[in-house]
Amino acid sequence: MKKKIPSHHNQLENSAVRLMPLSVLHEKQAEIHRDDHYMLIIQRKGDFTLEVDFKTIQLKGPSLCFVGPGQIHQYIHQQDNEGWFLFVEAGAVSESHQEILDMHQWLRQSVSIDKNDVVFDFPLLFEKMEKDKLLNTPSVILPLIEAAMGIIVLKISEVPVSQFQYSSHKYSITRQFKKLIATHYKNTKQVQQYAELLTLTPLYLNEAVKDVTGSPASFWIQQKILWEARRMLFYTTMDVKQIAFELGYDDPIYFSRFFKKGTGKTALQFRKENQDLSHHHH
Repeated sequence: MKKKIPSHHNQLENSAVRLMPLSVLHEKQAEIHRDDHYMLIIQRKGDFTLEVDFKTIQLKGPSLCFVGPGQIHQYIHQQDNEGWFLFVEAGAVSESHQEILDMHQWLRQSVSIDKNDVVFDFPLLFEKMEKDKLLNTPSVILPLIEAAMGIIVLKISEVPVSQFQYSSHKYSITRQFKKLIATHYKNTKQVQQYAELLTLTPLYLNEAVKDVTGSPASFWIQQKILWEARRMLFYTTMDVKQIAFELGYDDPIYFSRFFKKGTGKTALQFRKENQDLSHHHH
């Protein structure tokens, strides 16, 4: 029997963007779930702990955090925090911004910012837009979303967008490589195999991916497999042997070692801890 993890759809109530105060969680406890839109946390002060794709993120003081569509997340703890949730429809985020955010999933989804950062101006603007029917139109809202996302992407990636050459050869290779992983991870696990699919040398593929993301190609292959393994351990009742076979491993013992090395926990430890978490209110 599979666990039913809620998917939150149409939370934006048919608009491209929605703003909510962080304090909303004090009134309604949110359980582990996933969204079909981007969720941005713009925290002005206080502490906020959440778990995203089974990794803990701690926001202390002025901070920014993003959660991508489909990422499993749960709010763990809040203390004396002020700020906003900014929910943004995926279709309202430009492809170039989506790609940079995708590159940073699992690696860097939050960042500390200055208490006077320009990003704090955007919630006030969105609030005014919501109240003014004349201004609450796509021709005004969409450019504002683009501007806000541009600044957030810049803060998360620490790379000025002008320097992040979307058309550069290495960026293009990295993008293709990550798309290939998404479809071939079960039967293709070596950097050399992906290099052959891209007609590159393994050395150049590694160099390109590391230049763009800061991590080598092998890291991204492993992260995809580990993430899928965590999802199966959480969502299904398949045993470790079945999960190993499902992920393309003939040797369950080798897979178990790989999982422990990558996560610091055995598969059974991970399943037990997260079963406890999924039934626990904080």
